[in-house]
Amino acid sequence: MDKRDKVTPEQIRVYRRRKRIIQKKRQRRRRQLITAAVILAAVIVVLFTALSGIFEKRSRSDLLTLSSDGSVIFEENSTMDDAAGLKDFVNKQISSYNSKNGEGSVQLKRFARSGDHYYVRTKYKNMAVYSDFTGYDAYSGTVEGAKEAGYSFGDTSFKSTSSKASADASADAFKGQKVLIIKEWGISVKVPGEVTGTSLAENVTCDPKDGTVKIKKQSDSGTAPLTYIFYK
Repeated sequence: MDKRDKVTPEQIRVYRRRKRIIQKKRQRRRRQLITAAVILAAVIVVLFTALSGIFEKRSRSDLLTLSSDGSVIFEENSTMDDAAGLKDFVNKQISSYNSKNGEGSVQLKRFARSGDHYYVRTKYKNMAVYSDFTGYDAYSGTVEGAKEAGYSFGDTSFKSTSSKASADASADAFKGQKVLIIKEWGISVKVPGEVTGTSLAENVTCDPKDGTVKIKKQSDSGTAPLTYIFYK
């Protein structure tokens, strides 16, 4: 064998040293890539969480939405001095109620706070649960079912949303339709269908574009009257 082809121990040591250096560099790059990926994922999560509150569809005023499956979403906007402790209080109230009435009866879907202002979006299994949990008199169902539940239509005046109809209408004009009844004001209401009529009152209006019914507060004191919203 030619001496020039013979590998010396020193060359072997140099080769092994270079190999270890290359392996360490590869391991270091791999760790750097993994760290960068973890940081990027964390940044994405933080940005998504922060921006979701900006781009999500959120009502700026109190809004009650009745869904086609009977569930109710209530969005509340208000201010209070101790808004920081409100979330814990709401969660405790919901937990206590669900333990007695079934898990999922009431769900806190969203809570956001900025200073003393807070936004709360709560989902209720149905209108009966909403009424029971909040203490507000409320009903949703058929006109006939409302009568059976004890709601009176004879001593209340109504107005049709149809431009062809007269200003005043009796409950008979909405026979066979559905109705949402609520004893609350200072809120807007959306129903899963076309609004055909409401209570005949100056503080009750229906937006012809999206069917949102607004129930304005008439005074700072007193009790809100029942508001009737007919739809089909």
